[in-house]
Amino acid sequence: MKKQGSIVRWDPAQACGYIRSPDTPADVYFHIGDYNGPHPVETGTQVVFNEIVVGGKGPRALAVRLPPPPPLRREAAEPAPEPVLAATGPSPAQRWREARDRKRQAITALALLGGWSLLWLLGIAFGRFPWVVLTGVVLVNAAAFFLYWRDQYVEKEGGEPVPTELLHLVAALGGWPSAWLAQHALQHRLNEPAFQRMFIACAVLNVVGLFFWVVWPLAGH
Repeated sequence: MKKQGSIVRWDPAQACGYIRSPDTPADVYFHIGDYNGPHPVETGTQVVFNEIVVGGKGPRALAVRLPPPPPLRREAAEPAPEPVLAATGPSPAQRWREARDRKRQAITALALLGGWSLLWLLGIAFGRFPWVVLTGVVLVNAAAFFLYWRDQYVEKEGGEPVPTELLHLVAALGGWPSAWLAQHALQHRLNEPAFQRMFIACAVLNVVGLFFWVVWPLAGH
């Protein structure tokens, strides 16, 4: 029977000793020939052994050896990957700046639209615009709205996008009022600060050109 205990007596001269086990009332005899340990026998050493009972001589230990080492601890679990923080939206300060910029751009666009309308009314009243120019501005504005619609369509459905340069060119040629309307009606390109800055610049350029066309000759008279 396999048991466990500790060496309590050892006689080097006789090359034998005794093992005390809680599972056996008497100390268990063993001989050096039955010891398979890696180092010399010492009292206090914990061992495991197979116990037999020899008639009239009491229990004896065979195959005495050191107990097996404790099982290795399970390798530490791999550290959990650091959680990936979900992409957060813009900070409140950034949202405030964006809202402020959009408000400024809207006010600027409305002011330009008012000045543009007034200049066209003055130009028509004083005969500064031939019918070709009037027809042209209508066509340019119609084209501007169509281009913005097309640009949004290909963005969603796929296709060749409308060149940004073409959108700005149409705005500078006088189609910016319809382009501004298309941006807000379609909710398209409103969140592109660089595009909006260039768009406002094209609108300012058109209104300034219109001013010199309409007002400068009238001021000369």
